[in-house]
Amino acid sequence: MIRKFVSPAVALGAVAIVACSARENVGQGSEKVDYVCSEAASATLDGIPAYAYCGDFNVWSNNGADTKSTSGGSGWIQTEGGYGYQCVEYAVRYLHFKFGTGTLWGISYAKQMCATHPSNVSVTTTPVHGDLIIFAGGSCGADVTAGHVAVVDKVNATTVDVVQENVAGKYTYKQSCASCFLHAAGNTGVADPCAGAPLDGFYCGQSTQWPGGTKDDLYDCEGGATKTKTTCAHGCIVETSGTNDKCADPPADAGSDAANDAAPATDSGAKADASPPPPQDAGTGAGGSNGCNASNAPAQRGDLFFAPLAIAALAIARRPRRAKRRATRPFS
Repeated sequence: MIRKFVSPAVALGAVAIVACSARENVGQGSEKVDYVCSEAASATLDGIPAYAYCGDFNVWSNNGADTKSTSGGSGWIQTEGGYGYQCVEYAVRYLHFKFGTGTLWGISYAKQMCATHPSNVSVTTTPVHGDLIIFAGGSCGADVTAGHVAVVDKVNATTVDVVQENVAGKYTYKQSCASCFLHAAGNTGVADPCAGAPLDGFYCGQSTQWPGGTKDDLYDCEGGATKTKTTCAHGCIVETSGTNDKCADPPADAGSDAANDAAPATDSGAKADASPPPPQDAGTGAGGSNGCNASNAPAQRGDLFFAPLAIAALAIARRPRRAKRRATRPFS
């Protein structure tokens, strides 16, 4: 059953808390459709919707967003045992599907969560995004018998912004209202960038329309959670409101510029052609010159003319020496 609250909640205008009663069998959550009452989410945190109380029934989920009053089959886990969308139901569903915490807390009321919780959940005095704030019975408008619990969205100097069920929505409470804060071991304290996306769709990080995420990363936001993230190698293009942002296409000549930069200039030969022609024996050395290679250079006419003269001179030089040797040999 639903229990009425006693007084207005916090002096900051937060609506008073309708009491949260116990769950004997708490489990997990699912996707994003309320199959029980067919209602839209009153608020969403990191893709996990909070639904308004609409009667007493079991709550099952398979992904933190979809909910049913009976098991949907394999993968569906019970998050509430008979009381519908209560504050504990949302807290247990959120922690399990975000951080993998246990689902059977062994409690009867929300106020008991400080003392009784899964082994991978601990009490903390420095709350961060994704932690739980627990209210003692009667504290800041909580039901005297049941107390209350909500999920922390943002931590301010003296207050916390939360998302909760019964009453479902977003609220602000003084930190001094807390009997304790609970922290899941897997919680890094960083909010999902898509939690602030106004609508589902693709958003460039750190843009003028959406301050979340990282610059030049493209986020696919669905239900306040990041479905995919792509790093845009050539920058991210912010479109007009209501149109999906997108990664910029690579430049048309990307890739050809690098090849051209590495290769020699195509007109380097043309400048050499414009200079005066080289001497006849240019290129006959060991190295090439002006694009010529010595191994490919034709024999020069001067070489062909002087070769026979050199042979004749050698023969003449050798002839006197042979005559002299014959003259000095003794006669036989």
